[in-house]
Amino acid sequence: MHWRRLFDMPKFTSLIFALALQAGAQAAEFKGLAPESWTGIEDSHGVYAFKGIPFAAPPVRDLRWRPPAPYSPKRQMHVADHFAAACMQGLHIENWYMDLVRFSGEDPEVFKSPRGGYDEDCLYLNIWSRDLSSPSAKMPVMVWIHGGSNKGGWSYEPNYHGQVLARKDVVVVSVPYRTGIFGFFSHPDLIKEQSGSAGNYGLLDLIAALQWIQSHIDDFGGDPDNVTIFGESSGAENIGYLMASPMAEGLFHRAIHQSAGYQQRQIQTLIEQSRTGSDLSQRLDVEGVAAMRNLDAKDLQAAVEKHLPEWQYGAAVGGHGLREFPYKVFDAGRQVAVPLMIGMNANEWLMYIGDGDDLDRYLRSYELLEQREEVGRLLSPLDLKNKLDRIATAYYMLCPSLEMAGAVAAGKQSAYVYHFTRIREGALGQQVGAYHGAEIPYVFGMHDEWLATNEDDDRLTLQMQQYWLNFARTGNPNGNGLSRWQEFDPEVPRVLNLGDEIRMKSALDGDLCRLMGYR
Repeated sequence: MHWRRLFDMPKFTSLIFALALQAGAQAAEFKGLAPESWTGIEDSHGVYAFKGIPFAAPPVRDLRWRPPAPYSPKRQMHVADHFAAACMQGLHIENWYMDLVRFSGEDPEVFKSPRGGYDEDCLYLNIWSRDLSSPSAKMPVMVWIHGGSNKGGWSYEPNYHGQVLARKDVVVVSVPYRTGIFGFFSHPDLIKEQSGSAGNYGLLDLIAALQWIQSHIDDFGGDPDNVTIFGESSGAENIGYLMASPMAEGLFHRAIHQSAGYQQRQIQTLIEQSRTGSDLSQRLDVEGVAAMRNLDAKDLQAAVEKHLPEWQYGAAVGGHGLREFPYKVFDAGRQVAVPLMIGMNANEWLMYIGDGDDLDRYLRSYELLEQREEVGRLLSPLDLKNKLDRIATAYYMLCPSLEMAGAVAAGKQSAYVYHFTRIREGALGQQVGAYHGAEIPYVFGMHDEWLATNEDDDRLTLQMQQYWLNFARTGNPNGNGLSRWQEFDPEVPRVLNLGDEIRMKSALDGDLCRLMGYR
């Protein structure tokens, strides 16, 4: 073990440690990367937090657009009481949060940027654990992978702090990964340089973090043989890629997939993605990757937003860690390695619909224009805005999630599907319903002050947390007096409603999914 109580350390270790003790905080030390060490801080509920622990070398300068390199420990001691910088990105996620706060009727300035700012040097994870001293009673590990369209987001957004979950005898880890141009970029020069493969650097960061967890999580009271990965939006999309990646095999044992359709038809190949990369270097008037590595990270980010503002970021098939299309890996009948809990929210797309959006444009973009009459019949009771929401929610979240659950079930692993329908009281719920990301505060028990939260929300929080915790412990969400959650059967698709009622119900929009080409 690598732990010592702070009061057993030499008195001269650090003035800041002494100040922490004077303030009443307890601390413990992680020395698994000797000679470097990190001291975590204990909160009033007995949960230790370790913020900003490196799991790979800073991916800067010549390491930009390379697989993550091992971290080289230094002869230093740190107090792990603050988060590292978020990975380099634009204002995509900050604007998303401000829009939500604005919908709620509050001042959007209540949302604050990450305290550490944005930087390429960002590969630092965070750990919350209640018990660091029981080697014979290892706790399940829950690893959170944040969303943000693979172009932004960070591992410690306000709803992602793990202290509430960690009070319930799990170790919570939140991990970052390179996003946008820094994490999901390919170029012909990179393919030559990296032995015929390239790209997917953000995916490789997640694999490196999971490898680090396998090596060190027992020092935090966690069981490396019981690791659950969970994430939302592009975080869940990346979980789909991890489930399909040979490089991630054995690094986790269950998966919770919240609000994403990882097998979307528009996933690129490495060659397609590298053509876009080549086009970008030409627009920047620089000669290939060597010159692009010399660009300042902020200048590169600004240039991408100027020249390719609509670029969609994601893993490339044929790139590092992903040999073939994920939906082929999970075709019915193929063996799937881990149990899956998966679901979506009732109004995933409502907040993104503008006043000028029209039905024909949506139908055309989803190749449904010829089925206009049938779609209209299926959605006839709804007004235009809610019709558009149902179509987009089905296309991006609902239909691919049901298909993935069916494939996992056919692969002889258990799959459980939920449908989150809780609409908060107040202006936010009235405008955007059960919006994209609405389930996250319930999972973590971290409700923002600007979210209208009442006793019903508190009750749902405890129930949802128990389902997630049960699944992380055993691969089965049932138990502890909860309503029975049946395994998913693609022949008779039923899902668990998580909202004002918790009950099994028939899966929504099966006919719409079939029109979209899903099984």
